[in-house]
This record gives sequence, C-alpha cells and structure tokens, in this order.
Amino acid sequence: QRAIEVGNNDGAAAIDNVEIDANGEMKSLSSSSEVYADFGLKAVNAQLHKIHKLVEQKVGSYDRYEEVFRELSGAGGTAITYEQLEEWGDVAEMKDVLNEGEVYSLWQRAIGSKSAVMNLPQFVKFNDLLDNLVMAKANFMKLTKGKVEGQISYHQLWHMDPISDNTPEKAFFELWKKALGEDVAKGVMNYEQFLVFWELADEWLELDDIQENDSDDEDEDDDDEDVSLNYHGLGARKSGYMIVDEDLSDEIRADLESEDEDIRNEAMFRRQLDPDRWDKFSYWEIYGYFACDKRMSSPRPLWTDQQWRDVRDFYHEFVEEDMKEENSPEDVHSYQFSEEEYDLTQNAIPVQAGEKGRGLQAVRDIKAGELVFKATNNTIVFNYGHTWRKMLFAFHERFADPGLTCDLHVWSWVQDLYDGGPMKVVMDLDSGSLLNEGRDEPGSAWEPPNVQCGKPDAIRCDMDYYAFRDIKEGDELLIDYREFAFLDAWPAMGL
Repeated sequence: QRAIEVGNNDGAAAIDNVEIDANGEMKSLSSSSEVYADFGLKAVNAQLHKIHKLVEQKVGSYDRYEEVFRELSGAGGTAITYEQLEEWGDVAEMKDVLNEGEVYSLWQRAIGSKSAVMNLPQFVKFNDLLDNLVMAKANFMKLTKGKVEGQISYHQLWHMDPISDNTPEKAFFELWKKALGEDVAKGVMNYEQFLVFWELADEWLELDDIQENDSDDEDEDDDDEDVSLNYHGLGARKSGYMIVDEDLSDEIRADLESEDEDIRNEAMFRRQLDPDRWDKFSYWEIYGYFACDKRMSSPRPLWTDQQWRDVRDFYHEFVEEDMKEENSPEDVHSYQFSEEEYDLTQNAIPVQAGEKGRGLQAVRDIKAGELVFKATNNTIVFNYGHTWRKMLFAFHERFADPGLTCDLHVWSWVQDLYDGGPMKVVMDLDSGSLLNEGRDEPGSAWEPPNVQCGKPDAIRCDMDYYAFRDIKEGDELLIDYREFAFLDAWPAMGL
C-alpha cells in the first residue's frame, strides 16, 4: 500500500497493484516503477520476518498449553472450570505470589464473557495474561524492595528496563500520566496503577513495532512537528558537513595520524562538524567537537578555588547577556537552584581517584542517614538545552581551554526537579561535580554506592544527598547516577 501510494504521487508511473505471496516474493507487477515495488517488498519482508519469529514462539507455547489443557479437561474434554484451573500446579504456585482475586480476574478477562468454563484458546490467552502479570509484579517489587503496598516515583520507573530502553521520554511520560489519571499530581504510583501503566506500555511497544518501518521521508516530516526534538527552532539533528583537508586545524590533522585508534576515530568525527553550525550541535557532537574523548583519556587536574570562582563569575555574566538577546523567550533561561550555601569540605575533599579520574573522598566518618552535601547556589539549572549549549561555547571563547569546557560538559546531566515535571539540564559549579558513580551490582566491575539522592525513606531525590551506609574516613563517595539523572534524555532537551 505504501509503495502504491508513493508511486502514484510521484507521477512518473501509475501503479495499480503489486501481488506478493506469503514468502514475500513478487508475483506480478502492473505498469512499471520497480523501484517503488522494491521499496514495498523490503517493508513487507521486514514484517514477515517478525511474524515468523512470533509464530515460532506462539506455536511452542501453544503446544505446551494444549498438552496441559488436555490433562485438566480429561480425555475428549473441550473446556475446563475455574476449579480445575486452580488445581493446576502452575496456578497453585502463583496464587502464593499474586494478590487475592488476581487469578480470578485473569480468568474473567481471558474468557471475555459470563461463561463458567474456558476453552483451549482462552486457556492460552489466560497464560499469556498470567505471564505478563507476574513479570509486572516482579518489576514493581524490585522497585519497592519487596513491598507490594509501596509506591514508586516517575524517576524510578524511567530507569526500569526494558520499557524505558525502548520508549521515548515523551511517550513514556504520556503513559505515566494516563496510568495515574487524577492522581498525576501526587507524583507517585501504587501497584494497581503500575499494572495499568505496564499494559499501556506493552500496547504502545506493539504499536511502535508495527510503525517503525515507515519511510524516511515521513520520519523527516514528523521531526519538524515533534516539539520534543525542537527548542526555539534549534533541533537535535546531525550537522552533516564535511570539512575539506585544507581547512582542517593542526590539532585534527595530528589526531588523524595518531597511533591511538580512539583518537583517530574522534578526529574523523570532528572533521564532519561545521563550526559555523555549532548552534545545531547535539550533546555528543559537542563532546566530539572539543575532543573530550582524547582529553578525558589522560588524568585531568583538580580545579583550583580560583577556577571555580572564575567559572561562577562567568556564569552570571553569561546569564545577563543571554537575556538581552532579541527573539529570546520571555521566561527564565537559566537560574541558580537556591540561595543556600553548603561547605562540602566538612565532609569530603576532591582527590585523584585512579581509573575513575577525579573524585570525592570522605574526610571523616559519616554515619548512614547523615547529610553529605546538597544542591546550593552553585547548582545551576538550564530550562533549555540550547542555553546550556550557548554557555559551553561562550565559556570556551572566554577561557580558550577545551579541557575545561569538556569538564563542564561531562559534569552536566538531565533531571526533572519534581516528579512529572519538565526536563532540565543541571550543572554543579563546585567540587560536588566530582562525585563518581557506583552501582549495587554484585559480580560486576562496579563498586557499590555509599551515597544516595534523598533521605533513606524518601520517595524522590530533592537534590539532597545522604549517606546510604556508614562511610569511613578515606572512603571515596559514590552514587548511582540513575537515582536522579536521565542518562539518555539529551535528545529531549534538543541536544
């Protein structure tokens, strides 16, 4: 259908129909325009491949459930009762895991009527629903540390695999709001609401899977309309400009000849970036433009107190100039998180932390639950991704040190300041930026975190950081960035 539509709109040739057999082979083609027919075939074959995989999975599970169903219904039986279903070992075990009434609710959904018995197709559907419910509950219990009566925040949900890995932030937030309904203002989700969210997300992923093979032309049109990719006319798009050899800087020329493959690759990427189009650079294009991979590959020096004062003074100058620009949004572009001050040195000092680079080391024993540090007047917030981008380039123009610019780049993150709120770019202009990441993943290379965002019993972060466990003097402070930062949300900021 897409091939016919595109072909007829093109005007070069009229296409009436294209016959394709079950294996995706072309049987006949009226008129001409094999290009469009080939385009259609690729889309069809991609879908056929998915269908074949699903069929293989379904056939395997169907055969297993058919065997169980025959045992429950008896020889020649065509239906089972709810009592017979409860006797099945799998259901009996699950009843200890699920809440009272959940199995019967699945029974009713599977039969779709007031019938007192269930046939084989309905039995298969029941098992699909049961598998989905058990998976959903397992994920909820993981987030609430085993408490079915617990509640989860938007931030916790966003970092839950696999849904967040395959769902854009904008769509994810819409599913969150739909699942919460009138309770969206509360900013937290209970078990029943999570089950609604889980099913909505499952439906969305299925629909997205069907639509993902739309044409590139259609995707480009959608980009112009998608506000999540555009902020004040500055979209998150590739630059696509190749710099000719004679215009290459001496640094890029040298890096292209480097013995280090990573440095060579970064230099090849940099030569594709047109400096005149800096205001279109994405997060990773900015990172590549300043050769941050190369600069972070060797130990970076600790900032002096004077450097911190200089960058804070520069920030205030930048904000003042930024607000003077014509055609600028009327609302605030960037601001300090609070007017408070907090002396981090009473708890930790900057150090070189080996392979992790710079870090923070405890200067005294800190008890679990103690405040370690908090967001202050040195914590700055950007309402727009482009304002953050402008600040980095203005900083580089002033200080002419790409290493310092790279520091500011990697010390920035995306966060919502309250559950369900808009995304912001956040940056600490003090040594709190040196807090390294840890993850509680036994068997991995990660060191476990000892600091957490928010009080131990809090649902969300609120930009205050507390000791997660007892910390000894000399220990490095570590936190799981996923507690507060949306690690893959830069495109949502137009970056």
